[in-house]
Amino acid sequence: MAFLPGMLVQIQGLNEKVLPLAGREAQGTAPMDLNGMRAQLVQYDRAVRKWIAATFNGQMLAIEQQFLRALGPEELKGYDFVMGPKSDYNLSGQAITESLATKGYAVVKLLVADEDEAQMLAAARRLDEQGEFSRLAVEFERGYLGLDSSAKTVHLGLNSPDPPDFVRQSPFKTMDDNFGQLCSMLGSYTEESLGFEIYSRTDLLLRMQLADGEEEDYPPADVDDGDAEGFMHLMYRKRLAAMQFVGPAEGSLKLVSTQGGPDVELAAEPHTMLLILSSRWDFCYEPEGQSLVLQTFFLAAPAVYTMLEVHGVDEVLSLATGPTGEQISIDGMYCRYGMASEGRAQFWSGAGKASCDGLTAVPQNRWDNSLYFDSDQTAGGTYCNHGCFGIEGVDLFDCRFFEVSPMEAKLMDPVQRQVLEVSYSALLEAGYDKNALQRKATNIGHFVGIDKDDWMVMAAAGDINLGGACGAAAAANSITANRFSYLMNLKGASMTIDTACSSSLVCSHVSKLHLRAKDFDPMTASIVNGINLMLHPGPFIACSAAGMLSHAGRCFTFNSTADGYARGELCGALCFALKQFEPQTGSICCLAGSQANQDGRSASLTAPNGPAQEKCIKAVLREAGLTPSEVDIFECHGTGTALGDPIEVGSFKKVMSATPRAEPLSITSSKSNIAHAEGGAGLAGFFKCCLQVSQCEASPNVHLKVKNPHIDMEGFPCHMLSESLCTRQDDAYAGVSSFGFGGTNAHAEAWGRNIMNSRGNTHTDPVKHFEQKLRSAPPPQITMNGDDVRDWETTGLAPEVQFGERYKVHLDEDGATTCEKIDEELEDFGDEFSLRGSFSDWDLEPLDRHESIPGLWTTTFLIGDSGEEEFQIVADEDEEKVYYPKNPHCTSKVQPVQGPGVAPDTDHAWLVRGRPGDTFRIEFFQQGPRRSVLWLRESQ
Repeated sequence: MAFLPGMLVQIQGLNEKVLPLAGREAQGTAPMDLNGMRAQLVQYDRAVRKWIAATFNGQMLAIEQQFLRALGPEELKGYDFVMGPKSDYNLSGQAITESLATKGYAVVKLLVADEDEAQMLAAARRLDEQGEFSRLAVEFERGYLGLDSSAKTVHLGLNSPDPPDFVRQSPFKTMDDNFGQLCSMLGSYTEESLGFEIYSRTDLLLRMQLADGEEEDYPPADVDDGDAEGFMHLMYRKRLAAMQFVGPAEGSLKLVSTQGGPDVELAAEPHTMLLILSSRWDFCYEPEGQSLVLQTFFLAAPAVYTMLEVHGVDEVLSLATGPTGEQISIDGMYCRYGMASEGRAQFWSGAGKASCDGLTAVPQNRWDNSLYFDSDQTAGGTYCNHGCFGIEGVDLFDCRFFEVSPMEAKLMDPVQRQVLEVSYSALLEAGYDKNALQRKATNIGHFVGIDKDDWMVMAAAGDINLGGACGAAAAANSITANRFSYLMNLKGASMTIDTACSSSLVCSHVSKLHLRAKDFDPMTASIVNGINLMLHPGPFIACSAAGMLSHAGRCFTFNSTADGYARGELCGALCFALKQFEPQTGSICCLAGSQANQDGRSASLTAPNGPAQEKCIKAVLREAGLTPSEVDIFECHGTGTALGDPIEVGSFKKVMSATPRAEPLSITSSKSNIAHAEGGAGLAGFFKCCLQVSQCEASPNVHLKVKNPHIDMEGFPCHMLSESLCTRQDDAYAGVSSFGFGGTNAHAEAWGRNIMNSRGNTHTDPVKHFEQKLRSAPPPQITMNGDDVRDWETTGLAPEVQFGERYKVHLDEDGATTCEKIDEELEDFGDEFSLRGSFSDWDLEPLDRHESIPGLWTTTFLIGDSGEEEFQIVADEDEEKVYYPKNPHCTSKVQPVQGPGVAPDTDHAWLVRGRPGDTFRIEFFQQGPRRSVLWLRESQ
């Protein structure tokens, strides 16, 4: 008989014990008696003329063919399939699905090594010792654990950074991957054979039986309506339950038919897996001792709902969009950025519309770069000849306006000069005037982010003389923020912050914290400034020595040619205030949330850390009350480095793919326009976010031709933009990340409405407001009638919803919702109809059924002396079945018809105007959910 890889065999006839392959180099590993062992053939080793085989207990062996015997089907009773390293995935998936279709369950033998079992048990015990195991809510135990079962459990999301290293490095990761492969294997066959498609699966669940005396140590978890709703929908989506028995104890499992058939008793042996079709069986698991079980559910797709129409009172729908709670409004913005941008309008024209590149060769009025240019890096110079010198006349300063003497101004660091002018411009736009501030002090804060000071280096090198009475404050970093507060008479917190490239975005976060801290002397507003000036060639030389700069002198963010960043200079400022977003009073947008954290001890002091970046983004989403799918635009740190860009994209991809997206995420980076402004870069990115949300438009990246092959975006819906793109709605969220090379990370989210162009909708969109109200609504009320979820009742959307079903969602003034299924065949729209109105003192007058047009009812009435009359339609003379317009005193014939229901009042009526004595014909059409009201003048 021919032997083939994947064949199941039995070993027999050996006269001596054999050492496993994995133990040939190990000390103290004893040979094994293999006679009678069953195994799967993996491959034939022609060099030694032996078969490599994997035994049913997971050992790898080399055996001569003469000692092998093929196993017949009758010798594998108790197993529907044996899954090993050479199992064919297509054959496995087909065979398991056939067993599920025939019996409703499948028993699969797994080839798991004893060492892997021991490591999983040890890891589970360690998790238990660390307090990770807990007991489910009693109401949830039947759904997760089966009939009459209780256990201590823990969910492990092994693809997230949450589990500890000893868990991710244990065989649990392999077993979790096996469940994922099984999900893919079965997914090709379940729709045709079982009538459903596998959409996803749950995280790995570890369950261990409660030992004697452990009941008090593991009290059942509490449950609220939100938990109950999530569990209820999960159970209705559950199609298959997969249980892998690890051991060490054996057990039994009873399948209880949900269709009235006989029960089935199965053995729960270690290293076997049981797949159960949830529509046909409940199960009851009884271990004979301490035993670990791995479990997951294969799920159908969640229901997707489409809003068809919205009716109701305007007051119920009135909901302020944007961040909830106290908002941080941005009332002033000013910048001097690359592309000759003096102010936000010019910056948006260059970055958002014209896709400008603001980088140039080093200007001669800064320094003669030819003296330092060293393309081959042989003389210790710089190989870079370009940068974004965004501020022309950086040495100029209006000292008289700020009441600074010419002698002091001459010594002042240009950084201080720019901060004074730009911060004041932002403060002025927010409504604060210098003269008024100097007359009366105001508790406004000032925060400046900067990470280097060329002026001080030039002074130390002897290039400039800072001697004299004013020299001490001329180049001190602390004075950069303090001088503005002093000159403007501002009493709020004033500080300069240096966390390297994240400095200015960290300033925004610190500013927010000061605004929210109202216990003592609260601040009314704050100015945040981010600045970087390039006055000296030293940083170019140092960065070139480290190989950090782009050889082509551009930031090729996300592009395949990215090999380093380009340096840029800029100065920008924002004015923040603790108030609700109000465009009418000057609000531009809002700071929806911000956070800062640190990498801690990572690969090296300067290496970026993906998990820390993810944690920072997640914290902002929690603060803003957002799901990842609600974020429209992501402004990346995006310096254009071969290492940094892929790490950043990988970190935010993990966060942003946590919830399914209806529209792709737009990914942008201002550094492709204005280069990397180092300490001022974070605020520049947030500045651009503010412009994008106030325009509801994502700006393009420059120099993006071929995507960096190290950036993995597979399976994640996003656009790395090379042209501008409008957002999905007339309000948007945009976030920016910024990372200091010392490990300080920051992230901030901006929210705003389109208030800058003609696309903005000045009228309230009831559908959009209703959807936002639904998202913020409390969970529905769940009535848990016993432990069988099929007997539970909910005021929310039914978990067993079918495609094409329609629901009414009622929203009360407190924001609570109740859902009611619409049965169009049973819904009572009325059989006979009447008219009531001001012309009849609101008494009912019957409508006449049209002779030839089904569903059309008509009548006439006269206009009285007032020249106007109002009316409503009443079905079956029932006050609870009134048809009326959405708006009171409605003169529009296209206004949606409300009802049948109780009318709010007689003001919600159609208004007809005409001359006294005019006759009007009313036409009311009603056919199922379709209805319309029309009035026509017949005579004068």
